[in-house]
Amino acid sequence: MDAGRRLIPRKIETRWIGNIEVPEDIQRFAEFWKRSSFRDCVGLDMNRNKSDIVFFKGPETADIMAKLRDELLDNGMFPFLNGGTFLGWYRECTIIPHTYDVDFAVFKYNYKPEYPYKLLNGTSEFKLVRMFGKLEDGLELTVVQKHEANPRIDIFLMYDGIENGVLTHHYVPGLGEFLGFEFRSQETQKSIFRKSQKTYISDDGTKYQYTYPIYDPWCAAELHDHLFWVSCSPKSQITHEYGPQWYLDHPSSTYSWSSSGKNIKQNGKLSEEEMKKYYLTF
Repeated sequence: MDAGRRLIPRKIETRWIGNIEVPEDIQRFAEFWKRSSFRDCVGLDMNRNKSDIVFFKGPETADIMAKLRDELLDNGMFPFLNGGTFLGWYRECTIIPHTYDVDFAVFKYNYKPEYPYKLLNGTSEFKLVRMFGKLEDGLELTVVQKHEANPRIDIFLMYDGIENGVLTHHYVPGLGEFLGFEFRSQETQKSIFRKSQKTYISDDGTKYQYTYPIYDPWCAAELHDHLFWVSCSPKSQITHEYGPQWYLDHPSSTYSWSSSGKNIKQNGKLSEEEMKKYYLTF
């Protein structure tokens, strides 16, 4: 950690007042500055076999993530690295090559509910692949670049964990796996996006929470020459999620999203009718 170093976006529009140059959008600059304390990655050599399957190359994936970061910023949201993407940055300063997707999180209070509509109406550089869970306690979006199948980028909402009226932790959601699919009813189509799409129906519907100590994503990091925001206490957050041996590689093919993490707990269950409404694919 370099406690004295700060990192803010390179391109900030400014204007001159007399002989003083000031940010055009002072409020946005203040938000960048609040998140500018630099955190460095560890950079472990994972000694992977060169014949291992590589799904994502770090630099190319980071380029796409940076485009989505900018789009979320332009829509008033401040995303930060989460899950395996956060682990990959901290542990090895790159994207874990055998991962199946990449992860952002956005605080629920900072989320803009109109954003999925922009993804669906074609005004975004990205398209919505799926959206599931309820906004009040468990929403997740998956997006990809237009005309591309990968990388799939999950955007988790991060929620306050309240116990006895006190904030004690934060969490991001998960929702039980699907087996089949069917078309949504016309009534549901009209009430949500007014277009014919499919929804996956879970035989499970179990809701999960990935819990964290009170989260502090107010620091900046560098990933393949791009700025991303991260927790200011990366090691403790990663140890909480992955355990004391977080520095060991675990193949994605044997890692279960609903049971392998150290911070997972069940949080109720959606009925089949609720799954028809809240587990949507596009």
